[in-house]
Amino acid sequence: MADNIHLEIVTPNQVAYSKAVDSVVVSGIEGEMEIFKDHISLITFLKAGKIIAKNGANTDTFFSTGGTVEFSNNKLSILLDNFFNSSEFQSEELEKLKQNAEKKLSNKEISDEEIYLNNQVIDQINNLKS
Repeated sequence: MADNIHLEIVTPNQVAYSKAVDSVVVSGIEGEMEIFKDHISLITFLKAGKIIAKNGANTDTFFSTGGTVEFSNNKLSILLDNFFNSSEFQSEELEKLKQNAEKKLSNKEISDEEIYLNNQVIDQINNLKS
């Protein structure tokens, strides 16, 4: 593990993923970023999108509707409310998330932030399916 970072993805229910990887691509609120070994320490928020864990020629791809990222001492912790691996990209649960976001957008009293976040969820789910 000396040449890797340790990635741990945690949901309210479980540690969903824990593995040594070469790098991780996340969709931060500032934009997409790739985190490598010895990256500077950071804490940031994720927007809806893919999380790609790379290890050599292998990649594990996940989707989340958002969360937080903390990187320090070559340990990357990602805390998520929702987590889907690539085999679930066509799942009913993911479709329900999209429908729920669309329903929230029909509410005339939601904030601009909620509109933005729900549109991000819808756009990213649509991108997964295309």
